[in-house]
Amino acid sequence: MCWQYEDGKDGWFYGKEVTIRFLDMIPHGGLIYFHNLAYDINFVIGHLDSVFDNNIIRNGRVMQMMGTYHGKKLLFKNCYSIISKGLAEFPWMFRLNSGAKEAYPYEYYTSDRVACGMNGIVDDAVECVKESLHEMFREDVKKYAAVDDPNEFDMQKYCVMYCMQDVRILREGFIWFREALLNEFGLDAYDFVSISSIANRYLEKNCYWPNGNLYDLSNVPREFISRCIIGGRCMLARNEKRIIEGRAVVDFDAVSLYPSAMARLYCLEGMPKVIDGWSTQYLLKHLFEDDQTEPTAERFISGFFVEARITKVGVKRAFPLIVWNSDVNGGVDHE
Repeated sequence: MCWQYEDGKDGWFYGKEVTIRFLDMIPHGGLIYFHNLAYDINFVIGHLDSVFDNNIIRNGRVMQMMGTYHGKKLLFKNCYSIISKGLAEFPWMFRLNSGAKEAYPYEYYTSDRVACGMNGIVDDAVECVKESLHEMFREDVKKYAAVDDPNEFDMQKYCVMYCMQDVRILREGFIWFREALLNEFGLDAYDFVSISSIANRYLEKNCYWPNGNLYDLSNVPREFISRCIIGGRCMLARNEKRIIEGRAVVDFDAVSLYPSAMARLYCLEGMPKVIDGWSTQYLLKHLFEDDQTEPTAERFISGFFVEARITKVGVKRAFPLIVWNSDVNGGVDHE
């Protein structure tokens, strides 16, 4: 197990009980980043005295976990939730001088081989890395883990070299990103668990809060309005499969749809009000026109969120905009 502090101080443990030795070293209040926390936390969680309830897990991805170890409170975060790229891409993304990510024969490093402390066999280990990385692995063995016998290599030296390089790339890339975020937007990556939360805070600081008439929603209003959010979709006309051979297919996929929609549309401002006894005709009669931004005596309803039940579709479109919601329709497709 290898680590680096923010100031560049580093170290490593090899062999048995490396996780315990690592946790013993971390100070109270320590913030520890892994690039795949869902995997790495499996080696840590069994040694913690307690795990807090404020863990953040989304679709099987562990984004944050907090626990205690021998009286120390420790916070573990997932770097990938903020920078969703593999470590191999960090050097060119952030123009780092750390060097490239090396090749590692994971399957070759079994518990038995590590425990016996013997040298590894180069020809056997190279079969455990991708074929495209065979030459890199052999060159790295010569450079970092060579022994007297050219057919063998020092497994410990190679493991430490590889692990330390991974940690170096992670540290330098994350520090670069954090400093850029601080300088450009005044936001500290340490305060967030995902790139989405960073983007949301930026909008809060530069859009929502300066407006003065936008409010956070919670509980029942938030749950109800969230049902109006529909994700994107990919489909062919009439949902019919087509196979095109012998000629080019034009891709009309659009980009930047979210920011372009945000620039064209407007946010509903003010405190939400419950619609009580208003008919559909009343709502539509007094609803803002498409380009209207200020209320008038006749058009004073800027917008509303309602649950509508469609009983009949008059025209069947090739690309319909009506959304079928299985929760509303009881799982029955009325198309």
